[in-house]
Amino acid sequence: MLEASDTLAGAVGKLAAGNMGAACVLGRIVEDPFVGFMILMDLETTDLRGEDIWLLYHDVHHMDLDGFIQDVRARAGCLNRLKV
Repeated sequence: MLEASDTLAGAVGKLAAGNMGAACVLGRIVEDPFVGFMILMDLETTDLRGEDIWLLYHDVHHMDLDGFIQDVRARAGCLNRLKV
C-alpha cells in the first residue's frame, strides 16, 4: 500500500514489486512527476502490482503507454464509482 510519505521512487518500487518490466513502465510514467503521481494513485486504486502491470502494458496494450494509461484511468474510475 502506498503511503503519503513515499517518494515517487519509493512508490514505483512498491508498485513494481520486484518486476523489472513494471519498473520500466512506471519509470516512463513518472517522467512527468505530477501526472505520473496521479497514475500511480490510479494503479494503487486498481490494486495492480508487479507482473500484472507488465502484462497489461506488454500483452494487452502491446507496449502502447498511452493506451495503458487510459486503461488504468478507466479501471480506477469504475472502481471509484462502485465505492460510492
